[in-house]
Amino acid sequence: MPQPKLSQSQLNQVVVGASLGDAVTDHALVIRDWLRGWGFQSQLYALHIHPALASEVKPLSAYHPGRGERHLIFHHSIGSETVDVLTNLPVELILIYHNITPAGFFTYADPMWTRLLTQGRQQLHQLRPHTRLGLAVSEFNAAELRDAGYQPTGVLPIMLDESRYTIPLNDNLAASLRAQGPLLLFVGKFAPHKKQEDLVKLLFHYRQLAPHARLALVGDPWLPDYTAWLNDMIRRLGLTEAVLLPGRVNQQDMVTYYRCADLFVSMSEHEGFCKPLIESMYLALPILAYASTAVPGTLGQTGILFHDKDYEALAELVDILQHDHALRQRLIQRQQAHVQQFLAPAIRATLQQHLQTLGVLAP
Repeated sequence: MPQPKLSQSQLNQVVVGASLGDAVTDHALVIRDWLRGWGFQSQLYALHIHPALASEVKPLSAYHPGRGERHLIFHHSIGSETVDVLTNLPVELILIYHNITPAGFFTYADPMWTRLLTQGRQQLHQLRPHTRLGLAVSEFNAAELRDAGYQPTGVLPIMLDESRYTIPLNDNLAASLRAQGPLLLFVGKFAPHKKQEDLVKLLFHYRQLAPHARLALVGDPWLPDYTAWLNDMIRRLGLTEAVLLPGRVNQQDMVTYYRCADLFVSMSEHEGFCKPLIESMYLALPILAYASTAVPGTLGQTGILFHDKDYEALAELVDILQHDHALRQRLIQRQQAHVQQFLAPAIRATLQQHLQTLGVLAP
């Protein structure tokens, strides 16, 4: 296959923070590798860099547009001084919008995050005059860009890297997870908009039908006050032994949780994409999810969506999904067909098409 012609030799990317296991960072690193494969000189820069990524990501202070470099990809997901730096550079931006959680969710949880989220929403308007193309990881996000006046816009979903999920399980962990059941799972950082407390309420009601049911909440407990409040709620409901709180886990353990769970359940009230949904699809785990924000778009015609948090009714639905094996199989089959659009071939082709339309790559 002939190498595509480039309109510029460099196409770099910037994220605000680069950290392990972060969906934005993973997305940017995959795109960097594709850009290099197409012949670009391409680096990833960040304002904040986890030490483990020091060899992969360069500090933002080291970025200076090269000769003939006309475009720069910026992943926008939080307020920061990065926007002021980029809007003063002689390049046009290709924005990839990962959405910004409404600050109201954090008003009583963390003043600093409330400020950063408010700033990020404001900076969406600051970025617009400097943006040549507004890409979003979901149609929900693309609609927000259009409402903010961005033109043209497009969708570039988060990609699932199959090589990270076709790995052996942690046998010891798998044995403990399968020791009793059923097991409900949610994966996501501990945050007010993720509504882990509503999952605990669901478990409380579900245990009236399945006394040995458990809930695994896998994710970084990064907000101390919210985490302490959630732990207190779990204790008061008498669920200390029934709620598993492993924190942030490595990739092998995360795959083990997905493979050993009986149902992925989301009560989240704000998602810009929700990568755990496509992870569940790929790993053959049926999904039950609250139909908020980008969740219906990511699920498509798969999984089961609900619009009301009626815990008793949802507990009965969970019980049906646990025992109706024909229904489970139909859900899994639809999910695994749907997830193909989030794998590398489809996402890579979509990015290539966007860059060709922009004139950065020749058709």
